Amino acid sequence: MNILIMRHIKLFFKDKASVFFSLLSVFIIITLYLLFLSENIISNLPPFEDQKTFAFLWMFSGVLAVTTATASLGALGKYIEDQVNKKNEDLLITKISRRTLAYSYIFYSFIIGFLFTSLLFIGGFLYTWIAFDLILPLSAPLVLILAMSTLMHTLIFYLITSSLKTMSAFSGFSTLVGTLIGFLAGIYVPIGVLPSYLQKVMILFPTTQVTALLRNILMNDVLAPIKELVPTSSYQEIIKTLGVRLQWNDAIVSNQLSWIYLIVVTLALLVIVVIKSKKSTSYSL
Repeated sequence: MNILIMRHIKLFFKDKASVFFSLLSVFIIITLYLLFLSENIISNLPPFEDQKTFAFLWMFSGVLAVTTATASLGALGKYIEDQVNKKNEDLLITKISRRTLAYSYIFYSFIIGFLFTSLLFIGGFLYTWIAFDLILPLSAPLVLILAMSTLMHTLIFYLITSSLKTMSAFSGFSTLVGTLIGFLAGIYVPIGVLPSYLQKVMILFPTTQVTALLRNILMNDVLAPIKELVPTSSYQEIIKTLGVRLQWNDAIVSNQLSWIYLIVVTLALLVIVVIKSKKSTSYSL
């Protein structure tokens, strides 16, 4: 399987367009942040010294969450391309099983997604250090949430793309995801300003849960000054409006509940992928 994974990785990086479009959503979000998102976020904050740091980390947490999804999806374009060009059939002529081939695409997509996410974090780490004199925490929970989010999105998109038969269908799906994911993750519009029913839809969307957890990890140092400046009720309203904490009706969604939700979703997806691969193997026999 290692040879297959290396083959997929090499072919992916040879296709510069695939690499670019895997990160297109990230470029769009950063551009929008520079144009007006930053000012919109700052306008919702009380005056304090770290406003710009707060706005950047708020956006950066969302970008990390989005990258775990879009980078993995972009990598799966090679899977569709191989199907369309019958390259997968050529690979199956050897002693490679359909299950091994399927798993190789999943592992490869996970590696690409996690690699791009890690590089983005390193870039954000250096920028935050230089621009704001702030060292972002590099902790086990941070690495775990990034890895789990990458795996979860890889499994979701693998299950969806495995039903697509053409590159145009994949391109259309990728465009749809790239357009919607910034909204669904609460980056373009803060989740707290949306109607209650839309907030619930977004909370059920796994990327929103990942974004909230990342904000709680990365923004810990810049949340403290706000908590000291404003009353507790105002502080709670700010973090709920900006999606640092998620709210379902009148209840706050705890970090523990978000972790449980993501773990359950990821395990369920793993089970579905294993069952699907077993069925495809049995059909081929």
